[in-house]
Amino acid sequence: MELQELLESLNNDKSLKSYSDSYLYSKYPYYEKRLLDSIMKDPVLDKTTNEFQDVVYEVKRMKMISEPLIRILNSTNTILLDCDNPLPRTFKVFASRDPKSKDPSQIKIFIDCTNVISRREKTGDYKVDDVKLLSYLMNGAVCMIYHKNFSIMTRRADLIQCATTCFAKLFTFVIDYLAKVSIQESNKIKVLYLSSMYFLEGILRMDNPSNSSKLAKKIAGISEREANMLDILIDRACNPNKGVNGSSIDPYENIKIFVRTLADVMHLNDKVITTDIIVEKWMQQYGPGTVFGLEYFPAFSAMITDAYNGGYLNQQKTIEKVCGADMVEYSKQVINVIGTIA
Repeated sequence: MELQELLESLNNDKSLKSYSDSYLYSKYPYYEKRLLDSIMKDPVLDKTTNEFQDVVYEVKRMKMISEPLIRILNSTNTILLDCDNPLPRTFKVFASRDPKSKDPSQIKIFIDCTNVISRREKTGDYKVDDVKLLSYLMNGAVCMIYHKNFSIMTRRADLIQCATTCFAKLFTFVIDYLAKVSIQESNKIKVLYLSSMYFLEGILRMDNPSNSSKLAKKIAGISEREANMLDILIDRACNPNKGVNGSSIDPYENIKIFVRTLADVMHLNDKVITTDIIVEKWMQQYGPGTVFGLEYFPAFSAMITDAYNGGYLNQQKTIEKVCGADMVEYSKQVINVIGTIA
C-alpha cells in the first residue's frame, strides 16, 4: 500500500483531545483556574486602533505565509491577551471557549502577547518581537485547524509521517537517555515502533490500529514479525483477562498508561521508566514549555515549528539534532497548510 493510500485509510473517528483531556493537565488543577482567570480578567489588545496597524505591518514583512497569518491576527476568533501576569510557557497559545462571547460555544484562540506586542513609553506605538509573534500565530493557526477541521492536516501523508517520525525520535531519545536502549539496536527500533503507535493512536487519535501499525513499521524500520509480537505483548499486558470479565484498556489512551505498558513489554526498570521521570527528562531536554507535546497535538506541533522558526522558545538545538530533516520538512508542510486557510 502506498503511503498516501495508507494515510487516507487512517480514520480519526475518536474524539480529538483537548488540554483538559490529557493526563498531565488533570494532575495540575491550577492550570484550569489560571487560564480561566486570564480569559475573564486580563486586558485584551484593541485591534481596531491605528496604532495596531504597526503590528499588522510587521506581520506583512514576514514573507513566509504573511497573508494567512494576517487573517489569523485580525480574526475575531483570535484574542490577543496583554496579561498582567504572563501565562506559563506551556500556555502562550491555547484554544478555549470564551465565556464572555455572545456565542460561548465558539472555539477561540488566545495568545499571550506580553512582551511580544508592547507599547513604547515615549511614543505609545507598538513594538513587536516578530520571531515570537510568527511562532505564536503559526501555533494559533494549527490550534484552529485542529479544533475545527483537523482532516486538512491528516489528509497530508508527508505531514503525518514527518510528525510521527519527529515524535518517535524525540520520545526514544528520552528513553535511551534513561534506559540506554540504543545499546541493542533491536530495542531502540521497538521503542521507535511503540512510540509511533502511541503518537498515531493516542495523540492523533487515529482509529485503525492495523493501518497505524503499517505506518509505525515504516517509520521504525521494524520487521513484520517483531511488530506483530509487540502488538500481542501490548494486548496481553493491557488486557490480561480478555475474554473473561476484564475491562479493556487502551495502551495508548494517555501518557501514563503508555509509559507503564512500555516498561512492562520492554522489560525496562519500572523505577526509572515512570511517567514523572520521563516528563522531567522531556522538559529538561526540550524545554519546560514543551511538556504537553507528550499528549496534545497542537502543543507538539508548536515545539517543532518553534524550533524551526529559531526564536529559542525551547531547547531548539536539541530538537534540531534529534529530529534532523524531519523537523524541517514537517514545518514546511505546516506552512503549506496554513497557506491554504481562506
